[in-house]
Amino acid sequence: MKINIFRNLFLYLVLCGFTQGQGNQDYFAVHAGELPVKVYYGMKAQPMSLLGVDPSKGIIFAKQGTAKVQLELRGLQRQNIKGFTYDWPASERAAMSRLANEQYDPRLLTAVRPVIYKLLRYVEIPFEYFPIHDACLNYVQALLGMDQLNEAFYILARLNLSKLDEFGYREFSEASLDLAGKLIIKNPKSAKTARALLQRVQIRDDSGDHASYLRLANSLRDQGLYNEAITEYARLGPIVSRSVNSPYKTILQLWPIYCYVKLYETYSKYAARDKKYAAAAGKMFNTALQSIKKIDENPPARRTNEYSLYKLIRSLIRVQYARQYEAAGDQVKSAEYYRQSVLEVTEGIVTARVGLEWVPESLIMAAEAYENLELHEAARNVYRQVMIFYKSTKWEKQSQESMANLPPPA
Repeated sequence: MKINIFRNLFLYLVLCGFTQGQGNQDYFAVHAGELPVKVYYGMKAQPMSLLGVDPSKGIIFAKQGTAKVQLELRGLQRQNIKGFTYDWPASERAAMSRLANEQYDPRLLTAVRPVIYKLLRYVEIPFEYFPIHDACLNYVQALLGMDQLNEAFYILARLNLSKLDEFGYREFSEASLDLAGKLIIKNPKSAKTARALLQRVQIRDDSGDHASYLRLANSLRDQGLYNEAITEYARLGPIVSRSVNSPYKTILQLWPIYCYVKLYETYSKYAARDKKYAAAAGKMFNTALQSIKKIDENPPARRTNEYSLYKLIRSLIRVQYARQYEAAGDQVKSAEYYRQSVLEVTEGIVTARVGLEWVPESLIMAAEAYENLELHEAARNVYRQVMIFYKSTKWEKQSQESMANLPPPA
């Protein structure tokens, strides 16, 4: 019997590439087979074996004795079926209980897989008819807790997350968001895989969902995956815009502009060696300029956190102008734009909290602009601040390297 596991060809191809590349077993195939349950007609329990479910056709395939039967997935009540129960073997039940209590041990995963992969086939049967969802969720959460990301993806990519949302098991979608973020951070090359999973998560008009999805988009940006980040910001933006009091509206306008500037930096470096990249560079820069002009019409208030990010972006744009004039040999205009970049970013830093994620880059920006203006002592002082406030980060390392390259104090 063919079970409709994969929702679309694209996800199938991504999934195959991911799992095969990681050497995963096909646990659904390894642990296939009948699932012995009790079915309740009225108050009387009868033995039955579940053989599979086809959600697209709305059919549960089963067997009673030697007779094969088909049940309507959405019509169980009409068929006078009160529900199904599965009796866990004692040792597997004990192992599952330990995993649910976060007693993580790979041997426990091995112990429960033969059961859990059979149960996972039936999570589209509503909870009130077959209460297996908690055990399946606990297993997925155990995989995430034990950093078994490959197997967690293997499961979550096969689940109908929107249907589980309807059943009140939003935690599967939340686990998918968590997994996607971990995949992106652990290996930027897995971004395509992670984003395929993200597209299957429904984003609700809920501040918690907005915050979770924003963190994921930010993680793409942090890994330098600017095009991918822009796409995810674009998905979240319209949803957030419908939320009257959302605190994320402004930040979702600003981060894409930042990404366009960073893409311009990348393409302009390529264009210096190969003119075919010049058009792409120009497109990125013009998009950033047009977008920031709209923000300039109604900029963030000075008291807000977003004000300093706004000023960082304006500073980044001025640095690009400075570099353009520098490359053209116009040192006067280049120096003027470097001075403007210092003023912009410094104005933002003055109002910013140390804990804001873009502040260290703002400080580095200011220091680099001071360097370009040959104000080396001012640059040195800023680098020292970064080393004090952002110890054990990439910003500390960058500051140390930049300071080492400065001319010695007079």
